[in-house]
Amino acid sequence: MKKITGLIFILFASIILSGCSDIIDDPDVEIAIKQDTGNGSIELLTPKITTKDNQLEFITEGIDENKVTYIFVANKKVFEQKIKNDTPYKLNIMDIKDAHRTDYKPKVQLFQTIDDTEDGDIVTFKQVRYTVEKD
Repeated sequence: MKKITGLIFILFASIILSGCSDIIDDPDVEIAIKQDTGNGSIELLTPKITTKDNQLEFITEGIDENKVTYIFVANKKVFEQKIKNDTPYKLNIMDIKDAHRTDYKPKVQLFQTIDDTEDGDIVTFKQVRYTVEKD
């Protein structure tokens, strides 16, 4: 009986896992697993901060200036407007719970969508990480 239960479990697990691999290969979810799509780049001018710092500074190059840019820090939206390339911007991270964690490198994500809405299809996605050091 244990052998049959084990075989059924293995069969069930392989069916589930084979279905998951199809999802990852789906071009509609490609943006969710790629960390660099679209044109341009984002660079943190403050790649290292301390646990007391309240701002991150960034600059972009080659990003579409005619589209609304959304920026998230530690998964919280901190920026939503059109930007100019080669112009430094400061992000206030004071009230973001996970922005000052020292146990991993928090991330800054930039994205733009086709229709300039936050829920639209993403055409540009960039992600950079920064380091937090204890004071």
